[in-house]
Amino acid sequence: MKILYYTILSGFIAGSSAFAPISTNVQLKSSTSFSLQAKNQVNNDLESSPLKAFDFPESNFDENTFNLKSLAPLAVASVALAPLSAEAATGTNQVASAFVAYGHYLSLFVMVGSLMFERLTIEPNMSKDTEKTLVFADAIYGASAVALLVSGYFRAVEYGKGWFYYSHESLFWVKMIFFCILGSASLFPTITSIKRFVAAQGDSWEPMSDKLASRMKSVINAELVMMGSIPLSATLMSRGVGYTEAIPVEIIGPVLTALTAVGLGIKYAKEAITWEE
Repeated sequence: MKILYYTILSGFIAGSSAFAPISTNVQLKSSTSFSLQAKNQVNNDLESSPLKAFDFPESNFDENTFNLKSLAPLAVASVALAPLSAEAATGTNQVASAFVAYGHYLSLFVMVGSLMFERLTIEPNMSKDTEKTLVFADAIYGASAVALLVSGYFRAVEYGKGWFYYSHESLFWVKMIFFCILGSASLFPTITSIKRFVAAQGDSWEPMSDKLASRMKSVINAELVMMGSIPLSATLMSRGVGYTEAIPVEIIGPVLTALTAVGLGIKYAKEAITWEE
């Protein structure tokens, strides 16, 4: 045990050479005469080492006795003097990851706020000015959705667990399907608002009917449900729920996501374009 003590102590002295110009040429020997020679060498090195400032306690033990408390100062010294990696020292990746995550969450909050504004504003027989605010709110919603998608991409491939993990996470693709439902459903109020905004510039504008207002509200309600489902699936996904390599999720997921986006996108766009009272 005494040999182990001086072996550990010699390792810490050698590690401290990166921080102070001291000699740490402690040679380990396998003979029984190692104890006294190593102890003298270590004591000499400690006289000129920064570790001396830690006020090591005296440890009286014989060849078969070892006091674990004597290692406590060494543990403190090793943590204090351990060199940081370049990434940890600069914090570059951590800062970038934090800003991307912040942008991701902020985009989600803005989307929810915009949707709630539209949901509470839409009423039959709205004025032209009120409908113009809907177009403005919908534009903010669309820009936030793009920011959410872009920041989510960088989180998946650069600052998260890596694309291999997400591509094999079934709940990741469930979340993407929810996002596609959200984006596809938003085509109806977006196209409808643009149509009515263009009509308001001429003489063909008429106040919104009860039927159209009711339909827009029901679509926005569906969007809000998706907005609540996406964070839930993301929370479960980040904890590994649904991760599997037993089935080709990385193939099935993208196919289902694409089919959802194309199918529902065509449905809601066609409904908005061909809407009749």
